[in-house]
Amino acid sequence: MNNLKSEKSSYLKSAVHQPVDWYPWCAEAFEKAKEKDMPVLLDIGAVWCHWCHVMDGESYEDEETAAIINGNYIAVKVDKDERPDIDSRYQKAVSAFSGTGGWPLTAFLTYEGYLFYGGTYFPKESNYGLPAYKSVLSEIAKYYRENKESVFIQSLDFYKRISEDHNKSPIFNINIKRINDAIKKDNSLNTDYVKRFVNEGAFEFKLHFDEINGGLDESPKFFYFSALELLAWDYIANNDKDSLNKGFFTLKKMAAGGVFDHVGGGFHRYSTDKKWIIPHFEKLAEINAQALRVYSYYYRLTGNKIMLNVINKTLDFIYGELYDGFNGGFYTSVDADTGYNDDGRFFTWTYEEFKEIFNTKEEFKAAVELFNINKEGIMRRSETENPSDGSFAGKNLNFDGITNVLYVENNENALGGKLYDGIISKLKSFREKRKKPFTDKIKYSSVNGSLIYSVTELSKIFSPFDANRHKLNAIAEKSIKIFIDVFDKNGDVGRFTVEQGGSVLEDNAYIILALIGLFETTSKPLYFIYAKKIAEYVIKNFYDSGTGGFFDIIHTTRSSKIGFLSHKEKNITDYGGYSQNSSILTAMSKLYALTGEAQFKNVILKSFEYFINEANMLKHNASGYLISLINYAFGANINIITGRYGDKAVGDFFDAAYKLNDTGKLKSNFNSYNIFVDINNKELTDSYSSFESFGKGDALILEEIRKALTEFGRVKKPLVFQCGNKSCTVKIL
Repeated sequence: MNNLKSEKSSYLKSAVHQPVDWYPWCAEAFEKAKEKDMPVLLDIGAVWCHWCHVMDGESYEDEETAAIINGNYIAVKVDKDERPDIDSRYQKAVSAFSGTGGWPLTAFLTYEGYLFYGGTYFPKESNYGLPAYKSVLSEIAKYYRENKESVFIQSLDFYKRISEDHNKSPIFNINIKRINDAIKKDNSLNTDYVKRFVNEGAFEFKLHFDEINGGLDESPKFFYFSALELLAWDYIANNDKDSLNKGFFTLKKMAAGGVFDHVGGGFHRYSTDKKWIIPHFEKLAEINAQALRVYSYYYRLTGNKIMLNVINKTLDFIYGELYDGFNGGFYTSVDADTGYNDDGRFFTWTYEEFKEIFNTKEEFKAAVELFNINKEGIMRRSETENPSDGSFAGKNLNFDGITNVLYVENNENALGGKLYDGIISKLKSFREKRKKPFTDKIKYSSVNGSLIYSVTELSKIFSPFDANRHKLNAIAEKSIKIFIDVFDKNGDVGRFTVEQGGSVLEDNAYIILALIGLFETTSKPLYFIYAKKIAEYVIKNFYDSGTGGFFDIIHTTRSSKIGFLSHKEKNITDYGGYSQNSSILTAMSKLYALTGEAQFKNVILKSFEYFINEANMLKHNASGYLISLINYAFGANINIITGRYGDKAVGDFFDAAYKLNDTGKLKSNFNSYNIFVDINNKELTDSYSSFESFGKGDALILEEIRKALTEFGRVKKPLVFQCGNKSCTVKIL
């Protein structure tokens, strides 16, 4: 065994018996490299990553390659899911150095931790236009020995250059007028300016729009869920129907494509082609959390059955494959492969399998036509060809050894219909007999927070009396409990839901959002108290009080100052999801709406000001930041509804807020908090009588709920406390 035997990470544990003398990321590895005067070989990957499996099988499990590594390097293996702080820094460095990034990431470092060479996948033998990995290893080791002084000087200089604070660069400070336009003299945001800024970001996305397939006009094709949410906000804020239509069109195309798992539900990682047909097959919890949120937002805006079908099938995947029903909490990912050199076989189908499953001529024909068998979704299985680049799509081939990705073309309305559901049911029964890909059962705080937040966002569209809301809340509450059970009373949520410490900014941001969502949908004050406590911890430990913005890490023993980790980063670029700063600023904006406390307002405005010129340059690539900006600028309508469970008047209030209107669309209420308190729930009402015991001081929303309960005691009728700008009006329902 190497040095990985005690690690928690599934990716690291999978390499325990490899002949490479791996270390996890630790000070000991870099001290050993310094002692032996060797460079460090850094491999960053994930247990779900197909090409990581390929490189492991070809090179890291090969005795000859391992001998070269062990004789010339100190080898360090990192799980990108476990250590996003390490991954983000070295991805940035390798991308700047070589022009490419991704997984596996292969980086060559000095023993100080600074990059001097890097790339991604290297084949065992020269292939795909890439040199053989053994040659690369030998040449880099030789270069290091012969050019040691220049390696150390140049690698340190490279680190300094790419770690500069770009917001201090003249390119980001030329437009001071933007700050003056956005933030008024009374330290409030100019709502009209913010609306215009959101419209600019949406317009920039639409400039590069693929009018035929939706999304950006590119290949491979990524989801950009934050940008799709921005289009929805542009419609809400500016009544830009083109933004809504383009976002809606994109979501329909994604739902019809092979990038959506029609049989098991949920989305694969991204599409290798422009038409959303052939995906990279791994299924990540974080991507599906984003999908669930954004599809639920568009369902609230359109009431469209395709949006609802995706929501239901994505929930099927999340509950069926990611949810730990016994302990609570959500797993991280499902692999693409079931064995070496198997890219997505579990998810694809042969013509012969369709013949076996659909034994009547009519049914077989309908299934083949609906899912376009042997058309553009075909994939050839071969050890000598790249199986996932889509290069065989649409070619006239012998169909032996070919599998098909299921997709629906030019017939999105079939999704969720009787024919579609009947075919899917038979395919699912057949697929259940196959060997399943590996599920990574590690529970990260950020992933769990994001999924719980998404579940509560969906839960909000149902009445407090609706069984769907009860089911969603029950799963969300059981999942947050494993975090609360080990909650660090200082406020650190931890990187893992089952232990304290080691969190990155994203962990804290998503757990806060999850807790606020649970507070709104369950009305339990404990969730709010925890959210506020964590936010105060984040301000103390992650916030840059000098210039604004939040650092992605704090320096602890776990996140030691080795190499690129010496630099704490602040960014608003949405890379594969919502930026960490956008998530924490959205969370802070929600807390300010619920508390009115200056501690939240001050960090929000200073952070908005710090990033505003960078956002102007990034446009839709900072969609998450623009969404947090408009969340704050719009403020919130807070409705505290008190009554008895089952009261018709209470049900009518929620029907008016969320049911379909006359045009067939759901009312959005994106900037409303509707908090129902059942006065017959003694445990709940008593908790408001003694909420001071949960934390120091009174929080505005808890005080207002307590006043609403007092008012109900006076009038004895269902009522709504409508609050805003630190005042409330009472309306009898």
